[in-house]
Formats: sequence, structure tokens, C-alpha cells
Amino acid sequence: MIIPLAHLTATGFGPWADGLARLVLEPTELLLVIGLVLLGVQTNRAVSDRLPVLLPLVWLLGGLIGMQLASPLHWAVVRTALLAAVGLLAALGLRLWPPLVLPLAAGLAGLFALVAGSALGGHAGALAALLGELIAIAVLTTLLARALAPPHARWLAIGLRVGGSWITAAALLMLGWLLRHPQ
Repeated sequence: MIIPLAHLTATGFGPWADGLARLVLEPTELLLVIGLVLLGVQTNRAVSDRLPVLLPLVWLLGGLIGMQLASPLHWAVVRTALLAAVGLLAALGLRLWPPLVLPLAAGLAGLFALVAGSALGGHAGALAALLGELIAIAVLTTLLARALAPPHARWLAIGLRVGGSWITAAALLMLGWLLRHPQ
């Protein structure tokens, strides 16, 4: 039996649009995508140019695998702690070793997509919702990577670090909430 999507906010435009909206309405996924773009831009242009292709492809693979799982994964604390780590790396302004950034981004996006796909599994319109979220990730990643692409002024480099600190702060607040009120 296929049931309606319980893990999506209904937009009234169908599961595809619900998936588009999901990225904006799911703070951990939205902040992860933004944080990974910040890390990519801080690393170098080659890395930030590959992220708009890598993240949606990995998200598709992770989401499809997650949809095949028997029950939803509830890894909110782990995901939020990883999000805080991504934000902290961006806030510190560390230039990570370029060959490390893309596998790191792929692994984190795959893990988050696995959890998202497991929440959608068995629901009517799950594939359409996943594809909608992929489109949102591709558009957001492309726009951010292009807007923040090096060479950039010193004030923009500071802005990248500030963005990372805000991601870290938001993740720590979410982590505190999750630990105080376990699901």
C-alpha cells in the first residue's frame, strides 16, 4: 500500500514541487548545501565548479538507496553534529587539501540523502519529490558557487567565514534542542 508523503510539506503543486520546497523547509539539508559550497569556494575554483554537478548526483544515488530501506533512518543528532563540523571548517577559513574536499562533500551529501530517501521510501510520489529536491540542490549550488566564486574581495572572504560561523551556531542550537528533547 502506498501512502501520501508524510515527510513533505504539501505545496498544492504535487510531489515534485513538494520536493523543491523540502530543501528550503529542511534546515539541516539547506545548511549542509550552503556549508559545502562555502568550503568549496574557500578551497579553489576547480572544487567550487564541480560541486553543482557532484552534489545532485550523489544526492540522487543516496536518495534512491535510502528509498529502498525498510524503515526511515533517524540520525538527527549525527547529521546535526556533522553540519556543525562543516560550518566550523568554513568559519575557520581553512583551505582544505583540494583532493579531500570533493570526497568529503560527496560523503556528507550521500549520508544526508540516504536519510532523506529513507523518509520518502514507500510513499506515493517519492521519486518525483526526490527529483524536485535534486533540482533545488542543483540550482542553489550553482547560484552560490557562481556568486561567491574566486577571485573575490577580502570582505567576501570574511563573509564566507561569517556564513560558516552562522551555520555552526545554528547547528549547535539544533543539537542542543535534539539532545534536550530526544525524539
